[in-house]
Amino acid sequence: MSRADDRFEIQDVLFRYARAVDRLDHDAIAACYFDDAVDVHGGYTGDAAGLVEDIRTRHRTIDSSQHFISNVLVEFTGQDSADVESYCLCFLRQKPAEPGGEQELAVIRCRYVDRFERRDGSWGIADRVVVFDESRVVPVVDRLNPDWVASRRDGTDPVYSRGSRGGA
Repeated sequence: MSRADDRFEIQDVLFRYARAVDRLDHDAIAACYFDDAVDVHGGYTGDAAGLVEDIRTRHRTIDSSQHFISNVLVEFTGQDSADVESYCLCFLRQKPAEPGGEQELAVIRCRYVDRFERRDGSWGIADRVVVFDESRVVPVVDRLNPDWVASRRDGTDPVYSRGSRGGA
């Protein structure tokens, strides 16, 4: 396996993490980490299982979530280890207090400072510190056309019913 292949596998873990959080796929979030990994994530510090529970709690009031991962820099520190920095732009929209009402959209700029390891042939997050650059909240009124396919934060989202992930 080449270092280019390793980079792609590490990047895939980052992208799978983003999708898992955005779709509230708790098992997929945990699968990005090793069981003994430590994550320093805003108000949470602890292992992957605790992070999943923290996300489960914090995201109960969020009806739309998107994480954009970019500027992935991988620096190999050994055959099976790498220091990885990636930028993340998050859009987290709170559920409205009343149907059709105004909502708050949190826009967060941060970086994931990770140590990745390859164990049993697979790359995963062994240690993560989320470094925050900015968090702002803006009011929004969702004017999405109800005839359009809307994203869902669960297994009914179209990403899970297409191609190799299931159904059609």
